[in-house]
Amino acid sequence: MAIILIALVVLYSCNTKRNENPEGIDFSMDCLAVAKCESAPMASEVAPDLEALKPAVKNNSFIKKKIIKDGEISVETKDVNASKKSIDEKLKKLNAYYENEELLNVPERISYNLRIRVPAANFEKLISDIENGNGEVRHKNIKARDVTEEYMDIETRLVNKKEYLKRYKELLSRAKTVEDVLQIEENIRGLQEEIESKEGRLTYLSDQVEFSTLELYIFKKKEIAVIPLVEEKFSEKVKNSLKNGWAAVVDFTLGILRNWPVIVLLVVLAYFVKRMIRKWKNKRNANKINKSEEL
Repeated sequence: MAIILIALVVLYSCNTKRNENPEGIDFSMDCLAVAKCESAPMASEVAPDLEALKPAVKNNSFIKKKIIKDGEISVETKDVNASKKSIDEKLKKLNAYYENEELLNVPERISYNLRIRVPAANFEKLISDIENGNGEVRHKNIKARDVTEEYMDIETRLVNKKEYLKRYKELLSRAKTVEDVLQIEENIRGLQEEIESKEGRLTYLSDQVEFSTLELYIFKKKEIAVIPLVEEKFSEKVKNSLKNGWAAVVDFTLGILRNWPVIVLLVVLAYFVKRMIRKWKNKRNANKINKSEEL
């Protein structure tokens, strides 16, 4: 009877903690494991102290802002190669680098498409150097995104999930049945995947905050030479007409030679058709003469 009462108390405690769980983690299986494991902790030991896991600093004025800066600039220059070399020198001084570099050389223009990653502290310096350099800015678009709230939220949830993972592993070491082991391992696997996903997101955000991205397009329009139209003289027109006429005769002759099998076949076919028509006419005339003699 005492064992039944203890089990009821444990289940009631687990249900209470489930309602207090902000991460939505299912502790129903853990309660079974607690009831079945020897020397298992109480349900209150399974769920971490949520108050203790909250960020120690609650005043936003003391939180370092997480700002992602990026932008686009288009510059028209008189010498693309010289401008490119100037950008190369600027990047070395500012500890920046090219994430992508593309050269395009077409009849209308020559251009560079450059994706630059620069430390956030040097972002404004790079933009200022480009604006004050050789060339005229044709387009500019600078953006800044505050991801502080998202960053802090992920950090808090990550701490909570790591604490839950630690408690799950403690339960796993005391599980006695195969069913309990499998269920706990499944919960551990799910938590590990969530932790890896959130750690990846934090890494991405940190990289975007530390290094800003600038899409730089430098180009130069090429001058297209315009050839004036010169009217031909009458003698030139006659000469070209004779030349074109002779070329047509040559093409026609070559066409006949090239298609001689078809021409021979058509001649033979025409001969037999003409012969058949002649026979049919002769037969018709003979029939008319016979009828006139009978009359």
